[in-house]
Amino acid sequence: MAAVLALVAAWAPGQERATLTVLFTSDMHANVLPFDDVRNRPTSGSVAQVATLIARVRRESSRVVVLDGGDAIQGTPLGYYAIAAGRANGPDPTVAAMNLVGYDGAVLGNHEFNFGLDVLRRSLEQSRFPWLAANISGAKEARLPIASEVVVKRGGVRVAVLGLTTPNIPRWELSGHWVGLSFADPLAVAAARIPELRKRADVVIVVVHAGFERDLETGAAEGSEDENFAWRLAQLDGIDLLLTGHTHRDVPPRALGKTVVAQPGRWAERVTRVDLDLGRKGRGWGVIGWHGENVKTVGETPDPRVVSAAAEAEARVKAEFARPLGRLEGPLKVASLPMSDDPSLDLIHAVQLEASGAQLSLAAPLRGGWLEFPAGVVTPRLAYALYPYPNTLVVVRLTGSQLRDVMEHAVRGWVGLDCGGGGTRLLRDPELPPYNYDTLQGATYFVDPSAPVGARVQGLRVAGKAVQGGDTFTLAVNSYRAAGGGGYPHLAGAPRVTEIDRPMLELLVEYFVRHGTITPASDENWSFTVPLREAQAPRPSAAVH
Repeated sequence: MAAVLALVAAWAPGQERATLTVLFTSDMHANVLPFDDVRNRPTSGSVAQVATLIARVRRESSRVVVLDGGDAIQGTPLGYYAIAAGRANGPDPTVAAMNLVGYDGAVLGNHEFNFGLDVLRRSLEQSRFPWLAANISGAKEARLPIASEVVVKRGGVRVAVLGLTTPNIPRWELSGHWVGLSFADPLAVAAARIPELRKRADVVIVVVHAGFERDLETGAAEGSEDENFAWRLAQLDGIDLLLTGHTHRDVPPRALGKTVVAQPGRWAERVTRVDLDLGRKGRGWGVIGWHGENVKTVGETPDPRVVSAAAEAEARVKAEFARPLGRLEGPLKVASLPMSDDPSLDLIHAVQLEASGAQLSLAAPLRGGWLEFPAGVVTPRLAYALYPYPNTLVVVRLTGSQLRDVMEHAVRGWVGLDCGGGGTRLLRDPELPPYNYDTLQGATYFVDPSAPVGARVQGLRVAGKAVQGGDTFTLAVNSYRAAGGGGYPHLAGAPRVTEIDRPMLELLVEYFVRHGTITPASDENWSFTVPLREAQAPRPSAAVH
């Protein structure tokens, strides 16, 4: 509020005034329609509902700018089967929906690169709005239509929008997904570009595919400085509005120093709205105040134009998810964070080991929340539930000491035990997302959460023999891990034995067909050292990819 009052105090009575309305989405993850095809139930947000909300605001306001913060085209079966599955090369349903909304610009997120440059290029070329990333160079040579910034005019007001993306894409993606591109420090790029944009525009907006590395209330570091930088960005002079994403947090508009900041959450569930109050400043305009909110989309009627545009892609998903692959002999729960060896994870391990021929397999739970499949016909719906990301498979070679380091990193989130209240309760780091709790197959081991860091993995054995530091093993990991994702040691620099450049989803489908009958089971190859009651409930993490 203090920042707002300071701005208003700069306004002189009788000064000509205007209002600029900025609408912002981020991390929509291909949620074009308000329906979850995997869980087979309605959702609480969609681009179709965003379209209705934005159309209404445009009818009510004369100066409106609509922007997106990235991670738009990946995340649902609708997006995958339309643009990435097999030889799919049809219209991108998310881009088609965004064209109908009438976006003025969008920033590339890391998940835009998941399907490779050919798919990304097609999606960008279909867009009737510019994609921005000022800290990416080499785009012209890679034939990617990416701009650094865009300046739009609304009722005589010049609005500059600078786009920045995470520089960690080379850490999270296989090199073929970004070949020819380089990623500069976004803070340095912003510091260089903002003074120039101030000369060209009345209002400067920065849209960034990154979140806040510090707590907005206390300023305490959240341990995510390697991928989030919005707090530091907000300290730069000259930014009127900083719109953030990547971490999926609901951050209603607020002041951070001299800058207004916001984040709309995820999955098109909210739209950030910021109304900037403007006053005449010479021949131009200046921001003298603001108000804003994050508006839920759940009550909006889906725009029929978007629904119609996505109908063919949705029909393909329905047909694919009805295709029989085999049989499930018993119920299977897909776990969000299992506290013991788990049948759903063991199924992923089995696929990775069979497809790769590796001795060992490393995998983590990728599905948020529990999802149960009854015994009966298996379809690609189960494969997508198990593996919603388009990761491929890589086999690396590690020594025994390196393998132990990897596993200590995998269990770092189990931080202790609470032995009160009628049982032993497992404590975990609430800042660490479930997809960073990997388990190992092909080996046996115990996890002691009460042991010192670096000594929590105990009794590690392969083929019945204790692992020695000088031993060597082949390990199957997904492409995200192989590129260094999650901060796992040694994996990015390990010798690569082979790369299987096909999505895990396809490998799962082929496994189901080849085996015909799937019997959910775990081999109990690992466990905690004491019986446990429950894990500490997590809260949203600042590290969400």
